[in-house]
Amino acid sequence: MLPKFDLYMPRTIQEACRLKAEGAEVVAGGTDVFVNMHGGKDRTAKVVDVKGVPELQGHTFDPERGLDLGALTTHREIELWDVIRERYPAMFEGCSRVGSVQIRTRGTLGGNICNGAPSADSIGPMLVHDAQVVVTGLKGSREVPLKEFYLGLKKLDMGPDELLTRIRIPAPPDHSGSHYIKYTRRKAMDLALLGVSAYVELDGDVLKKVRLALTTAAPVPMRAEKTEALLTGQLVSSSLLAAAGKTVLEESHPRSSWRSSAEFRLALLEELTVQALEKAIGRAKEK
Repeated sequence: MLPKFDLYMPRTIQEACRLKAEGAEVVAGGTDVFVNMHGGKDRTAKVVDVKGVPELQGHTFDPERGLDLGALTTHREIELWDVIRERYPAMFEGCSRVGSVQIRTRGTLGGNICNGAPSADSIGPMLVHDAQVVVTGLKGSREVPLKEFYLGLKKLDMGPDELLTRIRIPAPPDHSGSHYIKYTRRKAMDLALLGVSAYVELDGDVLKKVRLALTTAAPVPMRAEKTEALLTGQLVSSSLLAAAGKTVLEESHPRSSWRSSAEFRLALLEELTVQALEKAIGRAKEK
């Protein structure tokens, strides 16, 4: 049973930010907050439901500017959107693997980002697609690269009065491709033991641009920038991808847990990195 709490449903961003600054727990889909409250992990006395705030609503795509996603955009909306499946395949693969259909229908991208879980399925794909987040507070708005938004475990570049309002992702050019691999022990509503996302842009057989993101491989979702640098500008070859699989081990820091040992995650990481890159390259060649 949920504990008793005061519920606020603001209609303006200013009111929502003020309530958050006063200590209210922010709820969008509620798939994390209400679970924690029900389980006794969160006993907040004030909850602010932000679904009525216009600045967090809506999602559009422009071929030149890319995606402009309100923080309230659900995983199910991403999963069913043809633009995502066609142009941002890693995002489709990530968002379609979040929980169940019911959870994807409720859970939002903004909530997934702000929850800060290192295993979040949507974040790796957004990282490799070079997402920026818009953070709005009582003094105005600012844009932050998603790769810089995580300061540590459950620590975000967001002030007490600030809310994540929008996510902006550039349009992928021709000859680009992406892929997300979620490794689980069973095909069910499992958290990822490991997640690898890859994005590439090709110039012939040369890797013009590479972005690689890891989830459940460190305290926060992360970009593997050392491995990206190794690959960028190089001719695609099996030996190069094998070297990337080795290099990524040097910059990841998985931990052991009841679900998996760190050693097992590292063994997976080397293989899954190669697989994700191969799939992304194959998709880039098809365009």
